[in-house]
Amino acid sequence: MLRQRWVYLLAAGLLILIGAFAFWWYCGVQSTVLLVRHADREGTLDELSQAGRTRAQALVHATERSGVKAIIRSDAVRAEQTAQLLATALGLTPIVLDGKDIDAFAREVRKRSGSTVLVIGHSNTVTPIIAALGGPTLPQIGDAEFDNLYVLHLCRCSRNPARLTHLQYGAPSP
Repeated sequence: MLRQRWVYLLAAGLLILIGAFAFWWYCGVQSTVLLVRHADREGTLDELSQAGRTRAQALVHATERSGVKAIIRSDAVRAEQTAQLLATALGLTPIVLDGKDIDAFAREVRKRSGSTVLVIGHSNTVTPIIAALGGPTLPQIGDAEFDNLYVLHLCRCSRNPARLTHLQYGAPSP
């Protein structure tokens, strides 16, 4: 009788362990993706304006305590300049991708499951990257908008695989 009771307890413990593992496997760990457009630039120049340099500093203030473990940015100079202050503050080397390759951005983010990642793109790539990661389809960012900060929480749970929060940082865009 005592032996049978131990067998039942062992079986129950094993089922609980299997259930916990299955839950973890199914839902996995959550990833957080911070997405911004490069900071302000002068006209069509591929470099930041003074307002853009100020916004890049505001990005450091807004994100340096968020646990960013990787910075993924486009190959444009303005994206490099936007990322540089935060990368230096965190001791990170940004991952540089072709700015038009939405799928490459999504692949790089997915490689870092369970981490917080900052993505720096462009007005015509940030919202498509959000959609490629399973977030909602959003309108393209306007040409004069530089203050959007999107926070995308990703998880493998089928109930709610991606949750998006739309914030703003730095000075308001005109």
